[in-house]
Amino acid sequence: MKSGRIEQFSHLSEFRTVKEFNQSIAVTLDIHGHHFTKGELIAFTHLTRFSVKVIGVCNARICKLVQACQTTKGGISRSTFERMLRKARNLGILSNHRTKREKGGYSHSVYVFHHFDTSNTQQLKQQHMDEKPDHTWAKPRKFQAETNYIKTKTLHNKDLRKRPLKELSLNELDSSFTPTYIPKKFVKAVKPFFNRTTEICKLWNQTQIAYRCARFPSQTPITSLHDVIVKALKVTVYQYKKCKIKTSFHQYYYGTLYNLFTYEKRKVCAKEMNWGAWLTN
Repeated sequence: MKSGRIEQFSHLSEFRTVKEFNQSIAVTLDIHGHHFTKGELIAFTHLTRFSVKVIGVCNARICKLVQACQTTKGGISRSTFERMLRKARNLGILSNHRTKREKGGYSHSVYVFHHFDTSNTQQLKQQHMDEKPDHTWAKPRKFQAETNYIKTKTLHNKDLRKRPLKELSLNELDSSFTPTYIPKKFVKAVKPFFNRTTEICKLWNQTQIAYRCARFPSQTPITSLHDVIVKALKVTVYQYKKCKIKTSFHQYYYGTLYNLFTYEKRKVCAKEMNWGAWLTN
């Protein structure tokens, strides 16, 4: 890829409007924000501000981005910015492309943000406002917001006939309205605990993120890992019932699922490489 003006990288953008981009960033920070330090969050915020001319794409040099961060709370170092980029790439938030000069040698990088599901943006923002960090380890908190997730309201077809369709909100739709791209096995496993479409979609979105971050080989599709996904869900529900979760239900589920996916990937790689065969010879 040759270096040049930002307009020539417009084909890399995954967003149509700035509003859509901002909503995707809000979902991203709600899921992965705890992975970043304060300095890294400052760097992340400034990178998003430089990614508006071509929505979700930035071709500014790191030195310029670091200089722009100096006006915010004392600024950050170049190493902090580079550490933020490594974390963001590993979490699947963005990818970077190296560009080359016409006369040879590498030039600036192009940073491309990836699209996250924003169907639950309003619900995520409300949850983020309700939850406050609690460092009292002796008495774990009971999250009222998560309790409302378990006790869901079912909207039947007869209710649809009684009320005008424009008056219905997205949060009122039950599991029967779940999009077809979500596997039926997953919906069946989640339904006893989360019966609203928005909640099922959010859990499936986190499942896909964990699967992408684990970087399974192409011959291992996400549908083949159904048992692992159900195991992570049951572990999370069990810990939630015991009041052992100190963050949120969804964050704990993502962390548990990612760890299980990592373990499964090691097994797959070991099988492909026939690792340990020398022990039997």
